[in-house]
Amino acid sequence: MNMSNVTERITVAQARQLIADYTYTIDDGVLSDWPTYFTEPCIYRITTRQNEEMIMPLSIMLCDNQAMLYDRVEAIEKANIFEPHYYRHVLSDSKVLEMDDESVHMETGFTCVRTMLDGRVTLFATGRYSDHIVLEKGRCLFRSRKVVLDSSKVDTLIAIPL
Repeated sequence: MNMSNVTERITVAQARQLIADYTYTIDDGVLSDWPTYFTEPCIYRITTRQNEEMIMPLSIMLCDNQAMLYDRVEAIEKANIFEPHYYRHVLSDSKVLEMDDESVHMETGFTCVRTMLDGRVTLFATGRYSDHIVLEKGRCLFRSRKVVLDSSKVDTLIAIPL
């Protein structure tokens, strides 16, 4: 068998691992790695359920390339000033919506909790991820990640990636 003719195919397990790795990167506070989970170009968008249901293109945050993602990280790490805190995501199992050899569209429900250093714990955000994941050079990456928040009431620290 000629191995040069074998095309690598994306698997659901690989896509789920990408989602898990991405989530731990955010929860562990390694934001400088966040953009590396995306293709170039890419789409990262935060919107609300209400906007989705009304088919409105409004975004709370929209980045369409890695440079914008890196800019977001730099703003969080250097420009924004806020009380130290931590995030923890709880994810549902991912639902495969569509799949072919090269990509998978999945949805995953999430809850994100914020813990302050003084011990206060608050529900930060709930919603779902709508992901288009591709295999690029042997690695799964997000071509697009749309975060659809359940509530239109948005915390001012939504500047952090979800």
